[in-house]
Amino acid sequence: MSNLSNRMRTLIESINQKFVAFFESISSASNRSVVLFLFLFTATISAPMLIGYQVDNDPTRADDKDIEIFRDRAQTILDGELLYRDTERITVTPPLINYLFIPVLILGDSLFMWMAWFAFFLFLTSAVLFLTLEAYFDRRIALAGSMLYSASPFGQFTSVAMLQDDSIIVFFLALSFLFLTRKRWYLAATAFGLGTMTKLFPALCAPLAFTEPDTWKTRITVATIGLSIGLAISLPFLILATSEFIQFLEFYLFGVQPQSTSQSFVSFSPIEQRGMSFWRYLGETIVFVPSKLLHGIFVLALLSTWYGAFTKRLNVNAAFTLCILWIFIFYSKIHYGYHMMALLVLIPYAIHDMRKLWSLIGVSFLARIVHLAWRDSLFTDNDWVHLFLGSLLWMYWIYWAQFVMRNQEYQRLEDDASVKRVLVASSWIVVLCFAYTLQIGIKKLLF
Repeated sequence: MSNLSNRMRTLIESINQKFVAFFESISSASNRSVVLFLFLFTATISAPMLIGYQVDNDPTRADDKDIEIFRDRAQTILDGELLYRDTERITVTPPLINYLFIPVLILGDSLFMWMAWFAFFLFLTSAVLFLTLEAYFDRRIALAGSMLYSASPFGQFTSVAMLQDDSIIVFFLALSFLFLTRKRWYLAATAFGLGTMTKLFPALCAPLAFTEPDTWKTRITVATIGLSIGLAISLPFLILATSEFIQFLEFYLFGVQPQSTSQSFVSFSPIEQRGMSFWRYLGETIVFVPSKLLHGIFVLALLSTWYGAFTKRLNVNAAFTLCILWIFIFYSKIHYGYHMMALLVLIPYAIHDMRKLWSLIGVSFLARIVHLAWRDSLFTDNDWVHLFLGSLLWMYWIYWAQFVMRNQEYQRLEDDASVKRVLVASSWIVVLCFAYTLQIGIKKLLF
């Protein structure tokens, strides 16, 4: 027995050494080669699910997805008609995201292309994250962090299995954060402007491009760039589809259900609108906290964070991270794909600690369970069990918010032994993530 144990230990040590050697080999290459590797890596992680769903070819798969909505908006643009006014379904998203669906229609409009397109943005974000991390950490650590992002079930399951577009908005957040950390204020303002016109979440962090520069001239220019981009993209719709565009804003900002006699829209109850948020499960069991109250607290948390950044009590990394974490703590509506935003900003804070890295992957499985509870697909329909699971997830994000406020600076690994331990842990996490996508693909192939 001891001989077998020694052999297993020797085998694992040998594998760990190969993992470390692999990171050393890839990280020593040029940035262009690293980006190419990240593309191939993301494709490899996604491949089992891409192949499985493609071979399965379920004709009803898109029935409960948003793909038909995406197609409607993109086709309206391709037909030369006006977004918001001429779509078959009421449009309740900012304009730019709908233009980013057009390449899929041009490339064939198959479900495979939609999956691949959303997964492609996982790669793009991982590449931007690598460029961000290498300014703070050893290149090997930067590579590991970017791989963890693209391999995570948060991104893979959302993009490929759920056919959701959340990976696109995280790319704009990553790009904005990269420019902020490099003090490229005008580029940050541009990225924030474009990102806000894709989905409104970047607007939560956009004031940081105003608070961080040292001169008022730069601040005013930054604000002008960001607001001009938003106005330039919105103005045609405000002029030509005024009521429809304002209806989108009311829905997006205040949750007002849109209505139309010529366009369809699926309405949800106030509790159903909350998706998989803690506040939904609290409302189903104990007390329904009004959304206006939650969003008021949410806005106060954001204002406090922006003020903290302006007065330099919070550095830009911590402020950016907190702006995202407040979504999961105070915002009334949460979907599974939103968690990619949290993953993006927390990887730099977790990369020094193996336990924190494992927790970021472990929480993706907890979030998936909470998501199943929302979809009435969990092993139990007991509301109190759902509340318990939702509370665990909610408290996890509260823990991270407290950690970031107390430890604003990224913690670097000074000795090579610590770096290697993190690389080994990251490698096994990636193996687990690949096993996750592999088993989903095999299920689709066989069952």
